[in-house]
Amino acid sequence: MKTIIQLDTIEKQFAGSVVVPPFSLSIEEGEFLTLLGPSGCGKTTLLRMIAGFEEPTSGEISLDGKPLSQVPPYKRDMNMVFQQYALFPHMTVEQNILFGLKMKKVNGAEQQQRLEEVLQYVQLSELRKRTPKQLSGGQQQRVAIARAIINNPKVLLLDEPLGALDYQLRKSLQLELKNLQKNLGITFIYVTHDQEEAMAMSDRIAVMNKGRIEQIASPAEIYNRPQTMFVATFIGENNIFQEDGTCTAVRPEKLKLYPRDVESEKHKKTGRITDVVFLGNLRKIYIRLDGTEMSVLAHQYANEGYDWQVDHQVAIGWSQTDEVVLSC
Repeated sequence: MKTIIQLDTIEKQFAGSVVVPPFSLSIEEGEFLTLLGPSGCGKTTLLRMIAGFEEPTSGEISLDGKPLSQVPPYKRDMNMVFQQYALFPHMTVEQNILFGLKMKKVNGAEQQQRLEEVLQYVQLSELRKRTPKQLSGGQQQRVAIARAIINNPKVLLLDEPLGALDYQLRKSLQLELKNLQKNLGITFIYVTHDQEEAMAMSDRIAVMNKGRIEQIASPAEIYNRPQTMFVATFIGENNIFQEDGTCTAVRPEKLKLYPRDVESEKHKKTGRITDVVFLGNLRKIYIRLDGTEMSVLAHQYANEGYDWQVDHQVAIGWSQTDEVVLSC
């Protein structure tokens, strides 16, 4: 695959304090890469350096093999969707979306064709004549996304663009964005703290912590084979068992529960159920391990196995292939 963006030993300091320690990263053409991490981990700072709104303290960023250090943001072949909508308040929806094409003097017929396509993608066709003040926050964000993609940039940078949307629309637009990215072939670099969103949309996820990339891999690899304790505990739910200086992570869906009186070589722990949470097709079962203050979580899916209740005494087991051994 062709590298579209290359970060070479990038570092960022503010007032002498290191916010992003030196690191390098290659982003492939046409991929959907998500920067995932908690607030303050440096993901937005990294995105702004790629866009040109922040200058790296050291290192170089290249787009399609060309260094960007002397290229201002407006001349970089990329667009950014901000957390704030940054729409023109006096313009209608379609005028806001078409603004970039008009600046580039794209002919009128092509403008209209692209406009109709993106209005459908972001479900705004019926609101095209409204101004931003007549839209909800979620609708304004969708206008911002449409304005960014209508230019067909080489790279689209998105800083938590779906944060203002309600749950159902957010899920719908996740799929639309993912499909749009595949159809257009535009490289997406997406910032979010929402793990589920990152898992659903990305080709690769870069998990960030304190300015560093802890692991970069496919969603399945990140989830099933975390390389650090931070990744194991930040992505999804996990049980961490610590013995003899070794930490073992086992996902809740990999734990198997048995009645205490059933003998099995798979039994590794015993305990008492302290809570059962019903979530439709899934029940979350919380178990306090015998002789410790540690609680673990097991998932039980509909019509699967025993009808576990609070205060049941259970044995807990799992397959060794489902373990991930980590440095404590």
